[in-house]
Amino acid sequence: MQTATLMVEGMTCDGCVKAITRALEAIPGVHAVRVSLEKGSVAIDYDPKETGPSNFAPSIEAAGFTVIG
Repeated sequence: MQTATLMVEGMTCDGCVKAITRALEAIPGVHAVRVSLEKGSVAIDYDPKETGPSNFAPSIEAAGFTVIG
C-alpha cells in the first residue's frame, strides 16, 4: 500500500469532499481517500500494482476541481 497526496483547488464544502471521494474510489486499487478542506489536500491510499498517481489527477479534474500539485 502506498499513499499519494495531491493539492486541489476549488474544494469548499462537504459536497466537494463527496464528489472527489466518489471519483477516486471508482478507480480500481484505491483503498482510502482522505480530503482536507482546511489544507486543500487529498490523500489517497492505493495498491501500486493496480493504479498510481497518474490516474488520480484526471479523475479529480473530471469531477470539476483543479489539481495544483
